[in-house]
Amino acid sequence: MDTRFVSSLLAVIEEGSLAAAARREGITASAVAQRISALEQDVGIALLCRAGRAMQPTAECRALLPRLHDIVRSETDLRRALRGAALTGRFRLGAVSTAMGDYAGHLLRYMRSVAADVAVELVPGTSEGLYDAMEQNRLDAALLVEPPFDLPKSFVFYQLAQQEIGLLQPDARQRQLARALPFLVYSRTSWGGARCWDVLQHEVETPVVLAEMDALELTAQMVEEGSGQAVLPRWNGLARFKATQFTPFPGAFRSLGVLLHQRDRESALTKIVMNGLRGV
Repeated sequence: MDTRFVSSLLAVIEEGSLAAAARREGITASAVAQRISALEQDVGIALLCRAGRAMQPTAECRALLPRLHDIVRSETDLRRALRGAALTGRFRLGAVSTAMGDYAGHLLRYMRSVAADVAVELVPGTSEGLYDAMEQNRLDAALLVEPPFDLPKSFVFYQLAQQEIGLLQPDARQRQLARALPFLVYSRTSWGGARCWDVLQHEVETPVVLAEMDALELTAQMVEEGSGQAVLPRWNGLARFKATQFTPFPGAFRSLGVLLHQRDRESALTKIVMNGLRGV
């Protein structure tokens, strides 16, 4: 019996519908329905019935509920023990490029000092790609831009930084030229880029776009070279581009943080990783 299927069954019972259970589990409603069907075939009885618009457990299922809860509870306790108690094994951390530069070095040094037997695997990616990897359980945590939607109950997001959004231009020696430069746009299909585009449209009526890319370091380099100007978040690594000037827009921010699986938030290993990230 697959404990994930049992967890989905309990989610339907507690939430009252396949759709609500799907949001909690971080999967589709059809996937939840397939899991329930597989469980019913496995045990040979109907487990759910519809009462109006709500899904309810059958009488046979209600009799099994205490044991089903015990199964899920035991699996959760075992997972926590395996992931955190021994402080060994592998921790897969995804990160957007700017967060990789700002946090990875400090985290690896911290982990070497407090949990030397844990191998940290760093996985680069976009916020959207890292979120998908979390949904598929290919990552243990992800450093990304805060998702622009309500998270399912299977995830939790902890903010690490609120980064100012502002105008990046070549330094003061090129100030007059900078005003006429076209814009290098942070990709509007990305979560952070969509936020920066909203700010740009609010501040500039008809921005002239030279290029669009999801590569903040390259964008900053091109601004420094005088190719254009850009509206970007101020991450720590932006300070390396000495021949630029950053002017923040009041009240404009990008939220960066850690996405965790709800099931792992209290594990010893997760707490150590969070301590390392918060120490930056």
